[in-house]
Amino acid sequence: WDEIDIEFLGKDTTKVQFNYYTNGVGNHEKIVDLGFDAANAYHTYAFDWQPNSIKWYVDGQLKHTATSQIPTTPGKIMMNLWNGTGVDEWLGSYNGVTPLYAHYDWVRYTKK
Repeated sequence: WDEIDIEFLGKDTTKVQFNYYTNGVGNHEKIVDLGFDAANAYHTYAFDWQPNSIKWYVDGQLKHTATSQIPTTPGKIMMNLWNGTGVDEWLGSYNGVTPLYAHYDWVRYTKK
């Protein structure tokens, strides 16, 4: 499978993780310090997927570019809140009781 990610880890919402998979192979993680707490207000997060690169943006500012092993398979947009069972070191622990929420103001796909 191919996948492009914008991920917020519950243990620290002042950072965002960008990642991608090509033919099921990942290990392209890039953690970016946002300079703000993403849980406190809406911000705009985006990626521009081209044949030779993926560029990730926060509030219109370029934050990371990948240029090797770029995914080629079209996919779908998915937004979710994942408790990440078994990956506490990565996400932080979840007690299974405390309510968790994800709020989205809008989503847009632009075909070039």
